[in-house]
Amino acid sequence: MDSDLLKQLPDAPQWAVLTGLLGKCLILGGILLFVACIVLWLLQPKRPGLAKAANITFIGGSLTILGAMACLITLFAQNQFEYLVVFSHSDILNPLKYKLASVWAAQQGSFLLWGCGSAIFGLLALRGTGLYRRWYSVTYSVFLGCLCGILAFDSPFQYLKIALLNGVAKVPHTGQGLTPSLQNYWMVIHPPTIFMGFGSLTIMFALSVAAMLTGNVSEWVKIARPWALVTISVLGVGVCMGGMWAYETLGWGGFWAWDPVENMSIVPWLFTVAFVHGIIVQVTKKRWIGSNLILGGIPFLTFVYGTLLTRSGLLDKVSNHSFAEMDKVSLILLVSLLIVVTVAFIALYIARGIKLAKQSAEEQDAPGYDREGMYRVGVLLVSLMAICISMGLSWPWWCALLTGNGRAIEERQYHLVIVWFFVPTLLLMGLAPFVAWRKMGAKDIFNRIVSVLSVTAGLTGFSLVAIQNPKIGVHLPPGATVAMPFHYKMLLMPWMAILMFVCIFTSVANIWRVAEIFKRSKLGIGGFISHLGVAMLMAGLIISRGFEEKESDVVVPGGGPTKILGYSIAFDKLENKSLTDRDGKALFAIEGPDGQHFEADPGLYYYPGDDGAMTAMVWPYIQRHLAHDFYMAMSKPEIYAWQTPLDFQPGQTRIIKSASDEDPNDPGMTVTYKKFVMQGPAGSVGTTFGALLHINDRGREYDVTPTFQIGEDGPKRDMPQVGSSYRIAMLNMEASDHSVNLQLLFSPPLYPIMLFYKPMTILVWIGTGIMALGGLISAFARRFRKSASPRPFGS
Repeated sequence: MDSDLLKQLPDAPQWAVLTGLLGKCLILGGILLFVACIVLWLLQPKRPGLAKAANITFIGGSLTILGAMACLITLFAQNQFEYLVVFSHSDILNPLKYKLASVWAAQQGSFLLWGCGSAIFGLLALRGTGLYRRWYSVTYSVFLGCLCGILAFDSPFQYLKIALLNGVAKVPHTGQGLTPSLQNYWMVIHPPTIFMGFGSLTIMFALSVAAMLTGNVSEWVKIARPWALVTISVLGVGVCMGGMWAYETLGWGGFWAWDPVENMSIVPWLFTVAFVHGIIVQVTKKRWIGSNLILGGIPFLTFVYGTLLTRSGLLDKVSNHSFAEMDKVSLILLVSLLIVVTVAFIALYIARGIKLAKQSAEEQDAPGYDREGMYRVGVLLVSLMAICISMGLSWPWWCALLTGNGRAIEERQYHLVIVWFFVPTLLLMGLAPFVAWRKMGAKDIFNRIVSVLSVTAGLTGFSLVAIQNPKIGVHLPPGATVAMPFHYKMLLMPWMAILMFVCIFTSVANIWRVAEIFKRSKLGIGGFISHLGVAMLMAGLIISRGFEEKESDVVVPGGGPTKILGYSIAFDKLENKSLTDRDGKALFAIEGPDGQHFEADPGLYYYPGDDGAMTAMVWPYIQRHLAHDFYMAMSKPEIYAWQTPLDFQPGQTRIIKSASDEDPNDPGMTVTYKKFVMQGPAGSVGTTFGALLHINDRGREYDVTPTFQIGEDGPKRDMPQVGSSYRIAMLNMEASDHSVNLQLLFSPPLYPIMLFYKPMTILVWIGTGIMALGGLISAFARRFRKSASPRPFGS
């Protein structure tokens, strides 16, 4: 930045300088406090009095992370653009909510948010850790200390170098702003929610390590259980929020596309689900001790691994999400953290965990069917599903490392693999609640679920009749098929009937169990409610995708209506204060199949891109009904009939065909530049330059003269109409040879849209809420009220 320009900028206020300095000091102080916590706990067995000081340093270190976040939020809220992250992700016009969202849009801010989530949960769980507190605190401090180290090297409190003058920070008038696609209310609530879920993973990891180091591998699961249930609820809601955000903003009509970053969030959730069910077996039957030691640590390790993949910069080209590449030193620290904790965890399990698990194991009962066996199969299926998704997540990264080009695995390939685990897992979610912990015969199990099966069959049949009703249902193309494993294709309707049966069975079974136990155990219904929520959520995803009707690549002209899926759609007008008005809308008049009239208003506005050209930003329009969504996604309007402007010399004739025209017999449009015209003295304000053109558009002939006039504020262009569909503009003219640069524009513009009729998406929203509610009820019911040992700090 020019030094004269810098002199005109105001100096950074003293409070802002001190706030940034305080943020840096808090991060450095966090490192020192966590190191002190580790040292004090390691010395504590010989000096028991150090336990209190160790607790204080852990609490203090956690608070420094929260304090650093408070400093960063303050700088964003007060428009302190002298700081690099504030300048890069916010601007003076952003509302306060988007200034807040800009904090975690920055990479450093998202790491700080991760640290805050981990610190909050670390403090909340600290009181109940009992004899595990020593090694719990040491493990937690290693992680939080490393996170502070990353933030120290890639600090969120760095000054913008070009805004420094003789060592004094100057405040630019505004910043570069939050990416337009992120200026959405989901950006305000989704990242904090999901990072709180990510932060809670550290509790299970730290307790698993502490259990192996203390030698007590039985009591720790009672402490971890409520926090694991909270993780399932909070992280599950965060994952679903991401899908809902995609549905409402990306305009592709879906919730989930197996994007690498989406997968990075669901893998730890699946492993946590497996861990929670492992805890149930250990608490009830005193088994699975070794398995739970592993399952307690894997969710955290897989998230750190996923974070490394997404922050390495290698997934940018294969993901809808974009993250800035980390500072090299910070990236090395993150890689080191992953390697050290993974190797140490595995080594600890081999050295102590296996032996401790064998010492605590009991003999197995006689063969037969019981709930433990159901859980064993379920945990195996869920874990294998998570492993397969992890392999898909890693594939683009390994391709990028080996070939330089990342390549994502297609959505359909995920579906072909996941179906092997999904269907039996959902069936087990409905079946397992009816199987006792004691051995049962197959006939006994069948007798317990026969009523559930009958109700399920009836509801499935009713649903299929309703879906195929010619008035209220969907209308699948005759012979529609779906790809199955081994290159087999199955008719869509039978396959959807199977999936619906599975989801309905799980829902009915868990509602049945809630009714059976509600009177004697009101808080014991949480798990069944969560299962119901998952089944409803999956039913919504399956039905809305499998039975959707869609029409893509349809262009609505600015004039008359277009028929799509039985709807008559006509462009009405643009409703915006200016092209850059973020609340701008494109209004369409809709007439439905039954004659109902309504207005669709997908969002449309323009923002300047990196090259200065105006780029369109669009948002889909969604009209929600009880049984379906009317979903209208609009691509950016097609303004230019010619992809690039064309140069013409006087007397030159050119034949131009549409880039999308595949008809070899189409004559295209013939344009002849007949002569140059000028009115007024050259170089004077008010002088008009023009090009007399003869245009033959597939047999229709026009003589037009596009002009531009020299004005005091720049050229003023006249763009004459060419028939009913085009206008032509003269963008530039060379005075030396009178050559002109022309552009043909659609008049009015064309509006490409995709239209979706998506049945039962309401189940996605309801299922998410029910799933979270059930998890929180279970967490409350299983909260650990007493210390695991009368010894408060352990050895």
